[in-house]
Amino acid sequence: MKRAIVSLAVLAGVCGCDAINIFLDPRTTVTLVNASDYPVDVTMFVSDDQDILESFLVDESVGEKLLYTLAVGQTVSFSRPCDELQAMIIEQAELDVALGLGPEANTDVQRDGDDFSCGDEVVFTFDHSAQILDFDVTVTVR
Repeated sequence: MKRAIVSLAVLAGVCGCDAINIFLDPRTTVTLVNASDYPVDVTMFVSDDQDILESFLVDESVGEKLLYTLAVGQTVSFSRPCDELQAMIIEQAELDVALGLGPEANTDVQRDGDDFSCGDEVVFTFDHSAQILDFDVTVTVR
């Protein structure tokens, strides 16, 4: 075990930290947080193409569509190898206030290298004001 740690330390010193990532299976994590008072239905698209146009990303034959229903206070996370998660967007998040009716929100495309980096956690937080007239998705990178 000590040899492995020493080897990684030497490799990092000689080649830089990116060389270590090859051995550690670097992943990007996505976390969806429902901080609202109602359930949220989320339609998200992800792609392994960093340069994909938004119109192609949200096309189910090109981008991968992910659907989530988040209960009040629920948090859902997933992670993927960095080369498999290069672009993502919340195409639609709908606040389920009554009978499937409620305000909607979305995000811009989030891209590896511009908006987040390999190994980051990208957190999408869903929340609204007391009047429920505005519904927002906040993107935070950790």
